[in-house]
Amino acid sequence: MIKRDFYLNQLISKRHSSKVKIITGLRRCGKSFLLLKIYKQYLIENGVNENQIIIVQLDDEENDALREKGKLREYIENKANDDKTQYYIFIDEVQLANDFVRCVNSLNKHPNYDVYITGSNSKFLSKDINDEFKDRGSEINVRPLYFSEFYDTYQKDKRFALNEYIRYGGMPGLFEEETDLAKERYLDNLMKKVYIDDIRRNINTNLIDELYMIVDALCAVTGSLTNPLNMANYLYSERKIKIDNETITRFFEEITDAFLFDKVNRYDIRTNKYLNTPCKYYCQDIGLRNIRINFRETNQGFLIENVVYNELVGRGYRVDVGFLTQKKKNKEGKYVYVQSEIDFIARISSKEYFIQIMDDIPYSKHLEN
Repeated sequence: MIKRDFYLNQLISKRHSSKVKIITGLRRCGKSFLLLKIYKQYLIENGVNENQIIIVQLDDEENDALREKGKLREYIENKANDDKTQYYIFIDEVQLANDFVRCVNSLNKHPNYDVYITGSNSKFLSKDINDEFKDRGSEINVRPLYFSEFYDTYQKDKRFALNEYIRYGGMPGLFEEETDLAKERYLDNLMKKVYIDDIRRNINTNLIDELYMIVDALCAVTGSLTNPLNMANYLYSERKIKIDNETITRFFEEITDAFLFDKVNRYDIRTNKYLNTPCKYYCQDIGLRNIRINFRETNQGFLIENVVYNELVGRGYRVDVGFLTQKKKNKEGKYVYVQSEIDFIARISSKEYFIQIMDDIPYSKHLEN
């Protein structure tokens, strides 16, 4: 079993809270497995009887009737009908139910119901969670396996774990694929027929070619500073395609809200302020990024940078890109302002770490800077 202790501990800490526990994230990144296998096993091992756990998987054909308005709530209340018993309500793919927000909020009013839901990102994006549930929900955002999780699960020679992870990433379904070709087809199918289609349906756009181009461009410039204007210039210079800034901005927002990329702002260390533009984008899974550029990346530094970013976020750190303007002497002895970048500022609790990614440190000046 793939361990997801970071997310399991979040669920444990929220157990019996008054809010709905809302598990979000990329399709196929392990949301359902976390809830229906790992967390269920934890509850049973800690004294909960299996008949106290009510599970409804709305993507199962046998539960199609429960998608109709009012049917899901009626079904669960009939199953969990003892007011003196503590019940745990697990609803998988909840967005398939008609008027699911009202249904879930109604169920959550039962004092002996502890409600947990998962949803796919075609109709269940992070902005939907904030808008629909407001202060009545608590979100647990699940990501693909970060490297240390992947390493713990990797059954082959551990010496090759990093190379495989840098190439194919950490989607849990990859463990079922044996050959390189099968892994590539799996990732390609996820990007084309799941994630990008989700985004297209959510924004109801016919600009599918433009959407693909922007996703591909973000994959190509991962770890580099960008904004809509830079992206427009990049697309025109590389593809001779003109896309207006407003469309690019809208696509950027939808791509990040669908959990495919993370937007990371720059933080000015000297002024203690955030700089809104330009910023950096990191793919939540390096394998998904690689498949879109046909594994052409030869610069290991960019790949490692994305892997380190995902590791930090996966462990619960809040991550920014560091930015610092310093006054230094140039070769002529004159003082000039020099802008420096720190790859990541990682914060957790009251601790703060400055992280620079390098293949090696060839000169002492790197340490001085």
